[in-house]
Amino acid sequence: METQKKRQNNESGMILMASTMGIFIILSIFAFYLARFSITETRNGAYHVLDIKARNLALTGAEHGMYIYKSSRNNDGVNINNISGNLNNGVYVVSFDSDNNELTQALPYTQYLTMMSSATIDDVKRNIRYIISSLPEAFCFSFYGNNSSNHTFSNSNGTISGDMFFNGSVGSGSGTSSGITYISSGSGGTQISSFPSFPYIDSTLYENLLTSAAQSPGVYTNYSLNFDGSNQYIQISNSNDINTGSNNHSQKTIEAWFSVDNKDITSRKQTIYEQGGAVRGLNIYIYGGSLYVGGWNEPSNESNWNPGTFLSTSSIENNTWYHVALTLDGGSSVTSNAFKGYLNGVEFGSGDGSKLWNHGGDVSVARNRDTKFHSGDYNSAKYFDGKIDEVRLWNITRTQAQIASKKDTVLNGDENGLTSYFNFQENSGSIANDTQTQSNNDGSIINSPSWVSGPDLSKMSNSSYLNETVNLSSFSNNQLLVNNSLTISGSTFNGPGYIVADGNITISSSSAINGNIFIISSGSITITDSQVGTDINTPVICYSKGNASYSNSNIYGLIVSKGSSLALDGSDVYGAILNYSSSFSLDGDTDIIGSVVSKYAADLQSNLVSITKGNIPEFAGLSIGLDPFVVPGSYLEY
Repeated sequence: METQKKRQNNESGMILMASTMGIFIILSIFAFYLARFSITETRNGAYHVLDIKARNLALTGAEHGMYIYKSSRNNDGVNINNISGNLNNGVYVVSFDSDNNELTQALPYTQYLTMMSSATIDDVKRNIRYIISSLPEAFCFSFYGNNSSNHTFSNSNGTISGDMFFNGSVGSGSGTSSGITYISSGSGGTQISSFPSFPYIDSTLYENLLTSAAQSPGVYTNYSLNFDGSNQYIQISNSNDINTGSNNHSQKTIEAWFSVDNKDITSRKQTIYEQGGAVRGLNIYIYGGSLYVGGWNEPSNESNWNPGTFLSTSSIENNTWYHVALTLDGGSSVTSNAFKGYLNGVEFGSGDGSKLWNHGGDVSVARNRDTKFHSGDYNSAKYFDGKIDEVRLWNITRTQAQIASKKDTVLNGDENGLTSYFNFQENSGSIANDTQTQSNNDGSIINSPSWVSGPDLSKMSNSSYLNETVNLSSFSNNQLLVNNSLTISGSTFNGPGYIVADGNITISSSSAINGNIFIISSGSITITDSQVGTDINTPVICYSKGNASYSNSNIYGLIVSKGSSLALDGSDVYGAILNYSSSFSLDGDTDIIGSVVSKYAADLQSNLVSITKGNIPEFAGLSIGLDPFVVPGSYLEY
């Protein structure tokens, strides 16, 4: 019995021990899974924190991108590339797409662009995007009327398509025909309590340019010297810059304007310019109805450029101003096409040439002392009978484009390679001043030739252009500044650049103003039968402080009118109008595709007039004075 009792006790102990061990194992397993759950939750919590940080970093990148985009709009020529930065152990990258959204789907308007910001911290990445409009919110409407004169908008003519806003009442049937007519109060539309304000334009750029135009020299009175063909000339001393010195002269450009009294004289060569002598030299002269440019370097132990090259053209008339240029780009031996001649910026011939070894002797304008001619003769004075102006000596080989672009303008005097510049603006005295700033090679005026009017060069007077092609890149800082009214007729202007007048601007007769150009007037702008802007991607900005009138013309870009009246008649505008004028009329077959924002009501005077919500230029890199904005509801996380 006692033995059985001991056995039972032992068995109970074993059961208790086994039960205890089982409970311990269960508790251990539970503790293990509890620990794993705790670790997982910690990891999830940390990931959540990083996710929040990455999202905030993406927002920071977007804010930076918006600032850069806005800044680029206020500084001409700034291009936006991908923007990146580091913050809080993460990296953000901001990119822009002017055509598509984040899914490569086309944006609804050309003035929209997508700004995408991506942020990464460790292995957590967040992406966000905004849609930005290049113009303020008021331009989201086809027509926005601020209605400063408190009128009811009432038009029985024309049509408006797309959502419009008018600050006040709209008469029955006078709102948009396709879209919603929004109003601030009154009747005739859908009232909205919150609406965009009339946009502010920063006029700093425009006013600064108008100030520069007002301070420009104004109409340029151009003088020249008239030589009698007998004994009058200009003598220029030997100079290291021009003909002597230890450095051989491998590159040369000689330019001048001339008007000859009798081109057909054969009793002498009428010399416009000469340097050197019978052995080495350059010259420009007229003989037997033709204009010649010549160059030579005879010694056989030098280049043996002998007898030299003489190029000619007969495309000249008496008593007519022409621009002539010769260029030399030679080496130690004679090579082809090293010597060229140009008339009015167009090449008329090319031939062999070499550099010129240094050569003493006379340097003269309007006389030859002993340089040679195409016929081989020399050693006798050959004087010019006529007018000469704008003599320019360069120690570089100017290209045809450089010659053509600068021949009609006044040089600054500090241009690269310019060694002597005689513009004869003294109008008295016996010294021809060298007005270039690198050195001083003044000439002596011999036997008193008379000062007379020089050629009427368009880029000197700047106030009138008739049937011309003008590249604004030929002006300093791409700015045509006119201290006067400006008239453009039948002409083409190529940009980018600025046309600025401290006066009125008139453009007519099938003129074309092409490519990213600002037209700025302190007075009125009148454009008739012309095209302004090339397309929606190469716009023009028209800014007038006086009245503005656009008739039978196409306008691509932005019209800003700050005078008392703005009138469009039979014209198409592809872009935007910002109108401050109290009198605002649209007549004839006038179509505006884009947006109209007006401080006052618009008067649609014809059934053919239409205003349609459409594309507006992005004005990328152009400081137009209007700030971009984020399109409402465009924020997206993806």
